[in-house]
Amino acid sequence: MKTSAIRKAAFATATVASASSLLLAGGGAQAFAADMEKARETVDAPVATQGASPEALATNAAGTLGGINPDQLSQILGSSGDPAFAGSTIMGSADALGFSPDLFAGDSPLPPAPDPSIKETKVLKKTVTNGRYEQWEIAYAPMQRVITIEIYRAPGGNAAPNLYLLDGVGSERPSGFMVWGAKKQFENENVNLVIPTGGQASMWADWEKQDPKLGISKWETFITEDLPKLISGDEIALKQNGKNGIGGISMGAASAYSLAVRHPDKYQGVFGVSGCYTTDDFGQILTRYTVESRGANVNNMWGTPGNENWQAHDAISQAEKLRGKALYLSSATGAAKEGEFEAYDQNIGNFVVGAALEQASNVCTNRMHEKLDTLGIEHRFDQLPAGLHNWSLFTPQIPVAWNTIKGALGA
Repeated sequence: MKTSAIRKAAFATATVASASSLLLAGGGAQAFAADMEKARETVDAPVATQGASPEALATNAAGTLGGINPDQLSQILGSSGDPAFAGSTIMGSADALGFSPDLFAGDSPLPPAPDPSIKETKVLKKTVTNGRYEQWEIAYAPMQRVITIEIYRAPGGNAAPNLYLLDGVGSERPSGFMVWGAKKQFENENVNLVIPTGGQASMWADWEKQDPKLGISKWETFITEDLPKLISGDEIALKQNGKNGIGGISMGAASAYSLAVRHPDKYQGVFGVSGCYTTDDFGQILTRYTVESRGANVNNMWGTPGNENWQAHDAISQAEKLRGKALYLSSATGAAKEGEFEAYDQNIGNFVVGAALEQASNVCTNRMHEKLDTLGIEHRFDQLPAGLHNWSLFTPQIPVAWNTIKGALGA
C-alpha cells in the first residue's frame, strides 16, 4: 500500500475527528490542533500503520463521526464560522504539522527526462486529427523535450481570437479540458483553443534550476513567446484575429493570472476557476503542495519562498496591471454537493482533500476579488455555494468564464 494513501487517510481522520469535536463536543481550535497532531504521529509511525489499508483507516475515520454523514461533514468544514475550520486552517495546519505534499499526488506520469540532442525548436508533426481538434508535437530546445499541444480550431476556418487554456497539476494528454467536454462547449464559438500539455506541477513557470523530477521547465517563455510564433507558422497555420485570452483551472488558474500581470500587453481577457493568485503566506503553502505533490523541489522553481522572484509572480500584488482587461473568477466553498461523496467512490481521504483544496482556493479567490474591488477594477466573481476541487466543479464554469471575456477578444 502506498504511503501517500496512508497519509491521506490520516489527514481525513484528523479532519473528521475535528469536525466531530466541533459538532458533538463544542470543540474549537485547540481540539482541531490536537487531532491534527495525533494524525501526524500516525504518519510518523510506519510500524503502527504497516499493513493497514486506506479503506481501514478511512473506516476508522468515519467511525468518529457517529451520526454525521460525509455531506454533513463537508457542510461543517465549508460553512463553519469558527476560523479553526476554514479551509486555510486545514491546509495551514497540514503544512505546519508536516503532512507530506504526496497527500495530493496523482497518477499522471512525470515528464520525460531532458534530451540534450534537442537543440532546435520546431514543429515535428501532427499526431492527431479529429475534425477541428488536433494534437501537435513540438521539439522545444530550451526544455530539451518534445511538448504536445492541443488545438481546437474555430469553426468555418475563420480568423478568431486565441484562448490559451492551462490545466491543473496533472496536466495529462489529452487535457482535462478536452476530457471534460471543451469540444462541445466551444463547438459554435468563434475562438481557437490552444492548450499546452505535460506541465505537471510546474506552475507553468520558468524555473531557475533543472529539477530531478520535472526536468527543465521554461513554460512561461514557451507559452508567452515561442508558442504564439509556432501556431502562426506555416505548419500549424492557425487563423487569428490578433487578440488573445488566457485562463485555467486550479494550478492553471493561478498561472493564467500570473502570466497576465507579467505580460499585460499579450492578453485582453483572463479567467481563473478555483485558483490561488498570491505567492505570499498562504499562497506559498499551496504552491509548495502543488509542486512537491509530484516529488519536485519547490526551491528549484523561484528560489527560496518569499524572495523577489516569488513576489514577481504574485498576481494580487500586481493587480493594477489587470485594469482594462475582461476578468472572471470563480470558486466554491468546499461544501459537498448532494451525492458528491458517492462520486468519490466513498473514499473519505480523497473527499476531504477535495474539500480542503477548494476551501483554500476560495480563500485565495476572495482575496483577489477584494483586491480588484479595492482598486475599482471591473470583474465578475462567482462564489458557488457548494463544490469540491474537481472537474465536476470546474467544467460548468468554463462557458461562464468564456462568455465573460469573449467580447474583449472580438469573438
